[in-house]
Amino acid sequence: MANRSQRGEIQQMQQEIAREIRTDAPPIANGVFGNNALHPDMATVSNQELDQIYLAAYARNDRQWLMQEAQRDPRQFLDVTDRINVPDPPLDRQGNPMPSQAQQDQLAGQLQAQAMQNAAQSAPAALPQSVPPPMAPTPQALPPPPPAPGQLPLPGVG
Repeated sequence: MANRSQRGEIQQMQQEIAREIRTDAPPIANGVFGNNALHPDMATVSNQELDQIYLAAYARNDRQWLMQEAQRDPRQFLDVTDRINVPDPPLDRQGNPMPSQAQQDQLAGQLQAQAMQNAAQSAPAALPQSVPPPMAPTPQALPPPPPAPGQLPLPGVG
């Protein structure tokens, strides 16, 4: 059992630790969570206000702002679009939003142009572009298989 001097030391240590926590907690909290007065983007906005902001962005077709919001906080974006009845974008196999048809068409055009450029660069210079490369002659029939060991060849074959 601890004697009085040990209990006194333990209580003194507990009091020192508690005092240190009380004095360090506010600066640590500000460092972790920031100070809302210095960060206006962290102000609390009600769901109704947020819904109105999103509805206004959809009304003016502000795709850039909407995409930035979706990247900034995807969970909030989906929650708001669910509340204002905007359908979620179609997802690909990995669960990412699919690009628009215009973006897909643009990408397909770029890939096709790159393929044409690669084909033009890899074509032999001596042959004109309209003449296909020569093909090796193909045999009309395959030769018969060789006889198995110990088997005599068939007459007239080989």
